[in-house]
Amino acid sequence: MTGGSTTDDIALAGTVQAHFEHSPLGFAVIDDSGLVREVNAALCDLVGRPADTLTGLHVSGVFTTDADLGADRLHADAQLIHPDGDRTAVVLDVAPLDPSLRAVVVVNSEETSALRAALIRQSLNDLVTGLPNRTQLLQWLGRCPDVLGLVHLDVDGFHVVNEGLGHDAGDRLLKSVAARLLEICAPHGRVARTGHDVFTIVVDNPSDALGLIGIVEDVDASLAEPVYLDGVGVGVTVSAGISVQHTRGRTAADLLRTAEVAARWSRQDGRARWTLYDRPRDIRERSRFTLAASIAGALENGEIGTRYAPVHSLPDRRVVALEASVHWDHPEHGLLSQDAVLDFAESTGNAVRLGRVVLADACAQAGRWLAEFGAPIPLVAVRLTAHQCREPELVAVVRRLLADAALPADRLRLVVEGDVLLSLTPEQVEELDILTVDGVSVLHEQRGAGRFDAFGGTGVPISGHRVDGSVVRGLDHTAQPLVRSAVVGMLSWAVRNLDGDLSAQDVRTEAEASALTRLGITAAQGPYFGDPLTPDEVRDLLRGT
Repeated sequence: MTGGSTTDDIALAGTVQAHFEHSPLGFAVIDDSGLVREVNAALCDLVGRPADTLTGLHVSGVFTTDADLGADRLHADAQLIHPDGDRTAVVLDVAPLDPSLRAVVVVNSEETSALRAALIRQSLNDLVTGLPNRTQLLQWLGRCPDVLGLVHLDVDGFHVVNEGLGHDAGDRLLKSVAARLLEICAPHGRVARTGHDVFTIVVDNPSDALGLIGIVEDVDASLAEPVYLDGVGVGVTVSAGISVQHTRGRTAADLLRTAEVAARWSRQDGRARWTLYDRPRDIRERSRFTLAASIAGALENGEIGTRYAPVHSLPDRRVVALEASVHWDHPEHGLLSQDAVLDFAESTGNAVRLGRVVLADACAQAGRWLAEFGAPIPLVAVRLTAHQCREPELVAVVRRLLADAALPADRLRLVVEGDVLLSLTPEQVEELDILTVDGVSVLHEQRGAGRFDAFGGTGVPISGHRVDGSVVRGLDHTAQPLVRSAVVGMLSWAVRNLDGDLSAQDVRTEAEASALTRLGITAAQGPYFGDPLTPDEVRDLLRGT
């Protein structure tokens, strides 16, 4: 493109000139003979001379360096020459402007070093409390002695302070906690802030855990005194994890994790307490967490599938229903039960997805069985999770699955735990009511010896009730007479007073089945009646009947 300067060119030149004049870095422009043509205010301040005494000088009168200042591009150390002869260490960066001019950027080495040191300090220390941070703690652990004591402290309920009094109050609380920890730990070890509301104490070569327990007790006593934030006295408690570890062959992250795990146990056990690290327990839990983390992949690759537990009529032992249950055929751990899989799913947020998979599988299988064997096939029962019961699209989901499977609604039974039923909103109860109008039945599952009469005024459309294995065990001949009497009384009352049939699960012996029959329980399932069946085994069962 030819022609004179455009408006954009002029604007760009003005921007560059303004940057040159006002930059905090020293700038100089030199020509190809080495003469200084222009300098900015920052360079004048750095060298201690006005601009008119620098322009026209040869660059060697301003800097001394072993590098070739005639080079088009250069990054080199140099000495800046002051009027009194003193010199300042600087770093020069030289770059071409046009064929005859080069730009020189001058940076004070001392300021650069100070800035670098400040950045290093910031990277290794917490900005709120001034304590060492997790990065610095990991460096400590990388050069620790053969035996190390670690205390992991979680400030209980810190989010309440942040949300109630504001983040500024939260920061002041952390500063107060940090100051108290420093005072307590100074004679014993070091303390760092290693998370949002987490502090870690490190003690070299502790003789045993007793000394660390003493530190935690001192911390509890110190934090018992309220911290006043904007006139509000805030009490502080901590959940502590204590660990004494041999360090040889261990990584810093692994050492730190032992105390973190113990603190998690403290939180699980109610907070405001301390817990010692227990390696066997940790190994067991790590195996469980590994399984939980892999549940999504197991769903994807078909390791998790649906099986069907036969539900038998107690008077004549006919199969009257098939309850879908999820099982995980794990390549290393073998067949994992429904309770284990659901527990894993809840801990990883996969419960909703898993529940949908089981419901969809059950409807589809029942539709195929109906097409093959005709009516009447046994009811297919599916346990709904709490999340599924609260889904606003529950009716639409169930109707779609029934339609896709060509399965009549009266062949589907939804099983819901009592605690879940009692927690439903009127809108969620209405969803279940709509499904029962369609023909779907709802079975209330009572965990333990709860109160069946609690469901009378809830409006929940229940067609039957079921007791779990803990109640059934009370009928066994090994149960204490008082327990057996209480269970018999409860079941007798339920048979007489509840609407709908009463059934039982986890029946293990003929004696239990007979006792339930005498009490008027209509149906039962459990190990006594056989293990859950694969879809092919269900086909064989239906073919035989």
